[in-house]
Amino acid sequence: MSVLADWLVRQAPSALHRGDLRPEQRRALHAIRRCRTPASGGQRYRCAHCGGEHHGYHSCHHRACPRCGGGKTATWTQQQVARLLPVPYFFVTCTVPESLHGAFAARPELLHDLFFKAAAGAIQTVAAMPRHLGAELGLLGVLHTSGRQLQHHPHIHFIVPGGGLRADHRQWRKTRRPDYLLPNEAVAAALRRSMDTSLRAAAPQLHAQIPESAWFHGWWVHIEAAGTGEHVVKYLARYVQHTAISDERILQADDQSVRFSYTDSRTGVRRACTLCAEEFLRRYLQHVLPPGQHRVRYFGWLHPSATRRRMLVENLLEKRIVVHDRASPPPPWHLRCPQCQRFALFVVERLLPARAPP
Repeated sequence: MSVLADWLVRQAPSALHRGDLRPEQRRALHAIRRCRTPASGGQRYRCAHCGGEHHGYHSCHHRACPRCGGGKTATWTQQQVARLLPVPYFFVTCTVPESLHGAFAARPELLHDLFFKAAAGAIQTVAAMPRHLGAELGLLGVLHTSGRQLQHHPHIHFIVPGGGLRADHRQWRKTRRPDYLLPNEAVAAALRRSMDTSLRAAAPQLHAQIPESAWFHGWWVHIEAAGTGEHVVKYLARYVQHTAISDERILQADDQSVRFSYTDSRTGVRRACTLCAEEFLRRYLQHVLPPGQHRVRYFGWLHPSATRRRMLVENLLEKRIVVHDRASPPPPWHLRCPQCQRFALFVVERLLPARAPP
């Protein structure tokens, strides 16, 4: 039962009749409406213990659906925790000036890609300098597009092992201190220069529309120690398969307004925000990513194509990184009967997706 999903289903008909939704936003609403309903198809189950029959309908598996993603989130978390190295970890956050938010909203398929490459490149560039680390890092980055009140606020979180692979590929270079990775200002300056250059080359007309002041102010990078990295992985996992806000934050939702909780970034105090239904839906849907865009990306020797360098790191640190760890398949009797509570349901019929009458 999802309060947010039920609210989105109620709002979907009127929203879909408007002409201001992007194609991916329309697809998201259609998927949420069909999720776990006869329109998605499913199975008819029978209990081997009590003989009761029950229906189960397919999930949509859309990242914007509040009902879906729980299993994938748990699996992703397990995999990433298993890959953590026996070194200190760091949590790196990269943001862009507010004056660039309009460009990100207009061309997300381009700007998100450039931002990922620029941010990862800036971190690697500064880390490669001999006076800092003199080594290549392994980066796991997760794109966030939402602020605490669902406003458009693109930023990227990286989880970074505290050390890197030297250019000769024979030595692991650890950080000088367990609580210090790189200077924030140097990474922010490299990020600004890289975004300026890459956007000017990729979309000169869009670059010309951005105020010149945007390239001198508001570039912010924050690097903090993250211990073993496990708590950061669990924090990032909440956003890998979901969009913007979870059911736990919804305090009240009706056809006129939605009230949700958020944490004030300045005071740390838990507060409530109330938005009219139309504005809440607009803010929610603006965080639906364009088709084919990955929210999670890997760089350096953690990139999927860097198998050899990844193996070198394994050997140097005497730690096996589990790359293809997969959850074990469920047992044959894995579904609980809602009538007798026994794990004894089995499929007796496949239900095809229901179609509207012609």
